[in-house]
Amino acid sequence: MTSILVACGSGIATSTAVCNKIKDLLDTNGHAGDYTIKTTSIADAVPSSASADLVIATTVKPDGIECEFINGIPFLTGIGRQAVEQQILDFMANR
Repeated sequence: MTSILVACGSGIATSTAVCNKIKDLLDTNGHAGDYTIKTTSIADAVPSSASADLVIATTVKPDGIECEFINGIPFLTGIGRQAVEQQILDFMANR
């Protein structure tokens, strides 16, 4: 089971929107049931990353992230979204 954290500044609005997009992406591509996903603030993502497999954030990567990190800003802007989606799918395929 892959553990994914989706982080934004406060862990409420932006991370929830991105989380839903990632769930749709993963479920549509055959990964339903293969992952757990949780929203969090970027400050809480740092200590939580020790027990996670992947952090996707709409902020700059902070020091101290202990697992794979993917920039989630393209889910908000649309620019580069397809490449980030492929990066997530590649990560899941290699688990």
